Amino acid sequence: MLEGAFEYEFHGQPEILPTSHDGWHDGWLSPGHGHFPAVSGVSGPGHPSSTVPSSSLASSQTLVGSPGGFQIDLLWDSSVANAPFGFQQAVIGAATNLANHFTNDEVINIHVGWGEVGGSRISSGALGESESYGYLTDYATVAGALHAPAAANDPTTSQFFVTSAEAKTLGLVSATSSSVDGYIGFGTLSHTGYSWDYNTSSSPLGAKQFDFQAVVQHEISEVMGRIGMEGQVVSNAPTYTSLDLFNFKSANMLELSGNGGYFSTDGGQHNLGTFNNASHYGGDIADWASATSPTQSGTQGLTTPGKYDDAFDAFGWPGYVGQLTTSDVSELAALGYKLPTV
Repeated sequence: MLEGAFEYEFHGQPEILPTSHDGWHDGWLSPGHGHFPAVSGVSGPGHPSSTVPSSSLASSQTLVGSPGGFQIDLLWDSSVANAPFGFQQAVIGAATNLANHFTNDEVINIHVGWGEVGGSRISSGALGESESYGYLTDYATVAGALHAPAAANDPTTSQFFVTSAEAKTLGLVSATSSSVDGYIGFGTLSHTGYSWDYNTSSSPLGAKQFDFQAVVQHEISEVMGRIGMEGQVVSNAPTYTSLDLFNFKSANMLELSGNGGYFSTDGGQHNLGTFNNASHYGGDIADWASATSPTQSGTQGLTTPGKYDDAFDAFGWPGYVGQLTTSDVSELAALGYKLPTV
């Protein structure tokens, strides 16, 4: 069962913090773009009230991925004309790399902006933000489509939010619909003392540079459904997401809060990465723990030692190369994205 479309705004708003790391925060948009209240301890500020004229939206597009497989249609907002050299190529490179990990016969359509997301300006210290269209449905629909492992405290009577892109993956809507699935936008970093590294390789970054491609993959993955709600109230009802069914407190027991937990695909038997304790550190529930160090989450496949962090971390670190790790790919596969057969 799917109900009326919502738009979920995931502010992927990595602020430039004096502690030399940056955090993503989340907010909400109702249908028609009205704001839900922020949730204390989990949600950050909403969009600034200033907006970019609607004429800023897409003027061209680039389709990446394999025909007949998983593809991402990048819809370039006209704001991208003001982006620095290397911006578009870096977005294309990051999106292509992500798309090539999966084989679903699906096209997701994402607007890309520079200094704005979906027509709203990104705050001056932000790295990236995303917004996703999606649907409210029920536990049976989501758990049945995902074949999620049962837990003793599954929220079986609660409603679930599924992004439009993930609804395509789960076969709940047309996989090739041309409707917009979401928006991603990236901060200019003007007057912050930091800058972007757009390099498509994993070369070392400057001490005050952020890995742009890692942030691109972070934002796209949110549109794909890598979000957590853990009972946040939407339309007067506690709401969960697909990923919440893989966030465990212990074996056979889901976390069901913003206090962290860990990612597991076998009912909590094995920890594949520790989630951010948003209640304590702020940031987003569905991102990896990284408030205290780049390796705090223990995600699988991260190169250590060295100056590397995970592309899906809650707090990115300047000077560190972001990596799409084994745990990241497993997380998206748990949401229904198919891996190539060996």
